[in-house]
Amino acid sequence: MGKKLFGATVLAFVLGATPAFGQLPGLELEPFLGAYIPTQDIVDQDIPLVGSVQGSQKEAFAAGARLTAWLAGPLGVEGTFTYAFSDAENLGAVTADQSAGVWMGSGRVILKLLPGPVGVHATGGVALIGRTGDAYNDVTEGETDLGGVVGLGLRFKLPGIFAIRGDVDAFGYETQFTGDFGGTTLETEGQFQVDVVASVGLIIGLM
Repeated sequence: MGKKLFGATVLAFVLGATPAFGQLPGLELEPFLGAYIPTQDIVDQDIPLVGSVQGSQKEAFAAGARLTAWLAGPLGVEGTFTYAFSDAENLGAVTADQSAGVWMGSGRVILKLLPGPVGVHATGGVALIGRTGDAYNDVTEGETDLGGVVGLGLRFKLPGIFAIRGDVDAFGYETQFTGDFGGTTLETEGQFQVDVVASVGLIIGLM
């Protein structure tokens, strides 16, 4: 009896979301554009037989998409994918820029902190970060990393099923590479990274 009563109470809560949130589409798609801003070097150490190596990703244009499903009340879940058209800058003995795109996928919980025509929200979850391009041709391990992401954003309601959304997200993770350089296998030290993505997109309510 107690379990049935508890289940009925939970179901009533889910179905009885407040009118303010009930007006929101249950499923939203948001294509977005933004800026990718790395804050740390990806490699910074002295490597035997190579010398001082200090490399970093460069700031870049980013694009992506977000799919959000709203649950009961102010809570929702979302998945995002972002690609940054970045280069890698090698600041060692030889200075060179090479193509080094960065992709980021994430699964998050989103919480509406302030509902209404102008809303505020926070997000947090897990992220997978990967690197591609000429800069990583000699890397045999470490091109993909698991980390976390937190974000804060604003939402501006437009007529109909549309809204403008802006977000600032911080991805935290550690990089460590193993590579085959001139027939010698080398491993870099772990470097903690914080990559920031600032984006603006158009929300389209799907249902």
